[in-house]
Order: sequence, then C-alpha cells, then structure tokens
Amino acid sequence: MPELPEVEIAARNLRRWAEGRRIARVSTDPRAARIFRPGDRASFARALSGSTLVGVDRRGKHLLVTLSDRRGRPVGLWSHLGMTGKWVLREGSGAEPPHARVRLELDDGRVLLYLDPRLFGRQRVVPGADFAALPEVAALGPDPVHDGIDPARLGERLRATRRAVKVALLDQAVLAGVGNIHASESLFAARIDPRRRGGGLTVAEVRGLCRAISASLRRGIEMQDGPEIAYVEEPGAPNPFRVYARAGERCPRCRKAEIRRIVQAQRSTFFCPACQETGAGRRA
Repeated sequence: MPELPEVEIAARNLRRWAEGRRIARVSTDPRAARIFRPGDRASFARALSGSTLVGVDRRGKHLLVTLSDRRGRPVGLWSHLGMTGKWVLREGSGAEPPHARVRLELDDGRVLLYLDPRLFGRQRVVPGADFAALPEVAALGPDPVHDGIDPARLGERLRATRRAVKVALLDQAVLAGVGNIHASESLFAARIDPRRRGGGLTVAEVRGLCRAISASLRRGIEMQDGPEIAYVEEPGAPNPFRVYARAGERCPRCRKAEIRRIVQAQRSTFFCPACQETGAGRRA
C-alpha cells in the first residue's frame, strides 16, 4: 500500500505533468461512488471542470492539490491513495487501463487517470483549498521529509504510550507517512524488536530509530522515482525490501535465523528474531 515514498513521487509526478494546465473535462466511474464520500461524483466533476492546477503538496500519505476555478477562486482536491490507488498520465488516444475511477482531460490533450482496483482511496473537493480544516490533515504529526524527525519529540511520544513500538509508529499523529513497510524496515535497521513497548526504548535507541526511518524513507523515494509508482503487492512486482514480506527467508544480516511474520494491530510485522532481540525482556 502507499506510504510516504509512493505519495511523494505521486506529488512530484502530478506537478511535472499538470502544473499550470487546465482541466478541460472530468469523468468518473459510476461504480466508484464510494471514493467520493462524503461528496458525490457529480459535484466532484463540477468543481474540477475548467479549473487550472496551481500546485501540489503532500503531508504524510495525503496529496493536497490546489486548483483555480474559472473565476480564479481556489479549490482543493484532497487525494488519498488508499491501498492500491495511483495517478498515471496517458495520451488522449488509446485504450484506458482497467480500474480507472477518475479521468481528468487536460487542455494539451493528455489525460490524468486515477486507478484504484480495490476502491479504498478517497477523492474529496476542499472548498477554498483549506486543507488545514480537514480532520484527516489536522490530526497529522510531523512529516519526516518536510519537517524532519526530532528524536526528543519522538522519544516523548513513545514514552507516553504502552503500545509496542511498531504499533506506535503506525500512528499518523506520531509521524505522518510511516506505514507498515517502513516501520518494519526501520526497526530491522535499528535492531529493535517490534514487540517492545515504545516507552522502553533508550535515548540512544530512539536516535538510531530516527536515523533508520529517515534512511528507509529516502531509499523508498529513490526506488519509486519514475513515471508510475509500483506496489510490492502487485502481481509480478519485485520485492526490494530486506524483511518486509520475506517470512521464512534467511535474515540478510545475521544469516542465523529466518524472518518471522507476526500480526500487530491487524497488520503484518516482519522481523529477525535473532538480531532484533535487544531488550526482549521489555516487550509489550
């Protein structure tokens, strides 16, 4: 599923493809009404038709697209990619790919398509482009790329919880944009058992975890940089990660144990039980 790296590349691509371009026509998939909630397909199309894309921002896993309507007034598009969503660019002619839920025809003849096989994404019109008023955005913690990661703040948030450190990292109010993949990868790099209580980490461990998260996200952005983001769960997609989705494989670091999969907060966690055992007696 999309995490900060995928959404960062989606934002960069949308800027490159469509900044300054006018949306000549909007069409939506009648089978995808759920992704426009609490609005509807018709109001979505009316709000975006004829508007010009002014800028694209990203906070955590959220795409914040600012447009200017026919009268020059700001209007926003809040785009969340859900589990399988992605924006792609196509020439005006040619067959449309499957699972296209939104079609934005640009004034240069090209087409922006929002693809979403599982329909877990969301597309919402934001009056006045006032994204800060959205509860989903207002609740976000610091963005690791835009704001950096403050070890003191992260340590304070972890000390305030009795949750396992992996579960705490999935809380978007702690760090915006870190998801299941990069939480597992970062904890592996930092040699921290994902089952440990977040409040039990030492100051040195928190600092190491901050470095590991930053490095994992940077690597993820580098891997995704291109014309179309790809998800490791897609059929035939390669797995570039060290532990994520590698249950049963030999640990790439210690070579002593097999990577284990456990479930935490209804999400899969992958880790090495040999070289992430530090502080095992303080697990949650």
